Amino acid sequence: MTTDNWMVPGKEQLVAACRGFPHDDHPMLDAAGELAQLHVLRERTPAREMAKLDRRRVQLVRSIDRWMTLATPVPGGAAHPHGETVGRMVDRLAQLTAHACVPLAAAPDPVFYDAWLQVVELADIYQDLVDALQAGTRRVPDGV
Repeated sequence: MTTDNWMVPGKEQLVAACRGFPHDDHPMLDAAGELAQLHVLRERTPAREMAKLDRRRVQLVRSIDRWMTLATPVPGGAAHPHGETVGRMVDRLAQLTAHACVPLAAAPDPVFYDAWLQVVELADIYQDLVDALQAGTRRVPDGV
């Protein structure tokens, strides 16, 4: 694994991966892109067949969380807790991105804009969390 694979992706890289744009080989970006694809598939999958997709989502979320544990410093005792793991946040971002870019792509501009604004807001929250994790001032819950 190259040293670039140990750098935590920024929000722009993450959103681009969720949108399916090419990126350098990176485990977190690969997982984010696959999560977005799974959310697109969920839109077309009968409820009785969701379990397989959701199991794969859980695997990807866990892999992101394990990777983040290795790529960021151990937070200090005074680190403030965050309500969700990075993997869960990436899964939500992948879901919002898939929803905005696929079914709403042809929607009226205000509808698409509102959906895309949710993506941008969550991407900002992701970036703030990642920055705090790298500084050791935040901690996330254990696992999924």
